[in-house]
Amino acid sequence: MKVSFPYPGYEDIDGVEVPDANLIGVYAPRSVQDVDEEEVLARGFAEPLGALRLREAVNPKDRVLILIDDGTRSTPIPRLLHHVVRDLWDAQVLDKQIVLLIAQGTHREMDKKEMMQKLGQFYGRFKVHQHRWLDESNLHEYGRTSDGTRVTANSLLREADFVIGLGSIVPHRIKGFSGGAKIVFPGVSGREMQERNQWEAAQFKSEQVMGVVQNPMRLRIEEAARIVGLRYIVNLVSDGQGKIAGCFVGDPVHAHRAGCKLSQELNSVSMPHRADIVLIDSHPADRDLWQSAKGFYSGSIAVRDGGTLIVVSPNAEGVAENHPTMLGIGYRPFREIVQAVDAGEVEDIVGAAVLADLAQIVDRCDCILVSPGIMKQ
Repeated sequence: MKVSFPYPGYEDIDGVEVPDANLIGVYAPRSVQDVDEEEVLARGFAEPLGALRLREAVNPKDRVLILIDDGTRSTPIPRLLHHVVRDLWDAQVLDKQIVLLIAQGTHREMDKKEMMQKLGQFYGRFKVHQHRWLDESNLHEYGRTSDGTRVTANSLLREADFVIGLGSIVPHRIKGFSGGAKIVFPGVSGREMQERNQWEAAQFKSEQVMGVVQNPMRLRIEEAARIVGLRYIVNLVSDGQGKIAGCFVGDPVHAHRAGCKLSQELNSVSMPHRADIVLIDSHPADRDLWQSAKGFYSGSIAVRDGGTLIVVSPNAEGVAENHPTMLGIGYRPFREIVQAVDAGEVEDIVGAAVLADLAQIVDRCDCILVSPGIMKQ
């Protein structure tokens, strides 16, 4: 069996040959046959979950803030905006009442070329802002969650009458699944919520959180999203070939739960047992190690203790430009990272949390990263 990789520029690489007798299987997200994507989108907007249709939920005078995911995500934002804007027009909302906010969380800001690619024909039509999570002038304090976590988020949320979040739903190491309230936390939040959720999730193993929607981090961000005023979501679930298999519109919790069910059906696989060696790519999360760590998170669920996990990813931008802590601390055993954070020796808790996630994996199996974008240090 020859295993190849789905990256541009890797076409000349022959891939890896695995003797048939040693191969448990080749696993990937499922594909949906004969799907009419436009019909899926239309049905989603016509049949919202836990909410009125968007055109009925918005008032003509509302200032509408639309949160969109950034260039690290493959959500076809122009296709969603086409339907969203049409419904806003039907509600008599004018273009000048609509503002877009890119919810990149702790990721770097997008450049002009990336924004043009992300927004397509909508680039230049609406005013667009980018979230800056460490810029206090960019933030407002909205209150606290029931567990006492301080809720800070982009100040544009308080200026809006109606907030809509656009994104996609896939299994996620920190929140169980992406999508839903995640477009706000961490999408446009301040550092307190970022640190609380990232660090708490790092105390769990991947299999305890990934694909598990009812987890403490998810419930906390949903409570916080209500506090800051997230009213509506439009979330897609795509199949293994990137086709739109489901469109979930409406209440940020009800619609998200329905989308998680389909995402789990398409993205989960059954293995007879954990493998001695797991070879995995991180496509399309392959910009840097911050993104491609998703390959380690997923692969760790499939490899046995003491086995070998091999992750293949381009990582054209290196480790994590936005989190130099990852290079500053480097690999340490999980216990050492926890001790350093508890002792107040680490300023970037979010970066340390990702290192802790990876450390849990490295502590229990051999890990190999195949990446032209990261040089051996």
